[in-house]
Amino acid sequence: MSGEHRKGFWLTLGGALVFTPDALLIRLTGVDPFTLAFGRGLLGGIVIVVGFALYARGEFFGAVRNLGRWGALVCFLQAACSITFYAAFSYTSVANVLVIFACMPLIAAVLSKVIFGEEISSATRWAILGAALGLIIVASGSLGSIQWFGDSLALLNAVLLALIFTIIRGRREINMIPAAGIGLLLTALVATIFAQYPVMDYIQWFSLVFAGLVLLPLGLVLMTLGPRYLPAPEVAMISLLEAVLGPLWVWWVIGENPGWQSIAGGSIVIAVLMVHSAVRLRSEGHKVTR
Repeated sequence: MSGEHRKGFWLTLGGALVFTPDALLIRLTGVDPFTLAFGRGLLGGIVIVVGFALYARGEFFGAVRNLGRWGALVCFLQAACSITFYAAFSYTSVANVLVIFACMPLIAAVLSKVIFGEEISSATRWAILGAALGLIIVASGSLGSIQWFGDSLALLNAVLLALIFTIIRGRREINMIPAAGIGLLLTALVATIFAQYPVMDYIQWFSLVFAGLVLLPLGLVLMTLGPRYLPAPEVAMISLLEAVLGPLWVWWVIGENPGWQSIAGGSIVIAVLMVHSAVRLRSEGHKVTR
C-alpha cells in the first residue's frame, strides 16, 4: 500500500465511521425536518466556510468566484439534498433511508453516462439490476403506509447526491469545498421559513449541536479529501459502513426494528454493492499492473 493510498484509505474510513451514528443523532434530535435542516445547516455551514477561509486565507474569495455555474448548481443541490435527507427520516425507517442511500454510486454511474458520456461497465449494469431487486423488496414493506413517501424522498436524495458527486468528478479542477459550506448555509436559509422551532431538552440540543458542529463538517471534509487518493470502487465499499452500521446503532439504542423486508432487501443491496466494488477494484488493479 503506497503512502497516498494509505492516506486515502484512512481519510475515507474515518469519514465513513464519523457518519455511522448520524442517523441515531437525527432520531435523538427528534424535531421536524426543517428545524433539523436549519440547525445543522447553519452550524455545519459556518464551520466549513470559516474553516476553509482560515485555511485558504487570501484565496478564499477567489475560490468562491472560481465555483462558477457548476459550483452554484452544487450549492443548490446540496441544499435540496440536505432537506430531502432529513425529511425522509420523518416518514420511513433508518434502514430504508440508508439502504437506498447506499445505491448512490450506481446512480452516479448512470448520471455520468448521461451528462459526461462515460461508459457503464457490464458489471455496473448487473449491479444496478441486483440493487433494483433489493430495493423492490425494501419498498414492498412500505406499501399501504406512509413509508412509501419516505422511501421516495430517500431515493430522490440519493439521485441528488449522485448528481453532486457526478459534477465534482466531471469538474475536478474546481474546489467544491466552499460550495458544500455555502450549500449548507442555503439549506438553513430555506429551512428557516418552514421550521417549527419546538422546545427541546438537553439530549435533543446535544444531538443537534454535536452533529452540526462536529460530525457533519468533519465527515464531509474527510469524505471529500479521501477519494482523491483512492479508486472509486474502494471508496464505495468503505462508504457501505454507514448503511450497515447506521441502522444497527438505531436498533441498539432506541430499538427501531426495520422489519424483515428492509433486512432482506438491504442485505441484497449491500451484497451486490460489495461484489460490484470488489470486481471493479480488481479490474482497476489489473489495469495498473499491465
